[in-house]
Amino acid sequence: MYEVGNVLYVKDPEVKIVESGFPDVLLVYTSLDVVKAYAMVSHREYGFVENIIPIHCVLNSPPRLDEVKECITSLKLPDRVKLKVKARGVREVSKSIFTEIVRFLRENNIHHDTTAKTCLYIEVFPNKTYIGLGSCQPVFKAVI
Repeated sequence: MYEVGNVLYVKDPEVKIVESGFPDVLLVYTSLDVVKAYAMVSHREYGFVENIIPIHCVLNSPPRLDEVKECITSLKLPDRVKLKVKARGVREVSKSIFTEIVRFLRENNIHHDTTAKTCLYIEVFPNKTYIGLGSCQPVFKAVI
């Protein structure tokens, strides 16, 4: 459960792991730069971790579309990206955000491509929205 925290602890002994309130979703807080922390944890072999999403922006929920667009604009997006929007405990948000952000990406000459290796994650929780850019590939699973 704390595999990612163990990896980060070497560089940040103050790393915190917090349960999100949703099954199998943990939030990891570190003082390390998001790019450095993601590089440290994304290429490891894990027994229980399924996916790791780096968080570049934290917004209130429900997110304001202009804030989501501002965050996305601040990221260095490739020409093609796979958009993954997930809402937990918030109804009827993911479809509208997905539609608007695909339109926004298109307006900025970025193509939503379901085969892209880079994912733009928008994770909506009841009190916070997390936005991050990372690999679409699941983490390596340890062979037991």
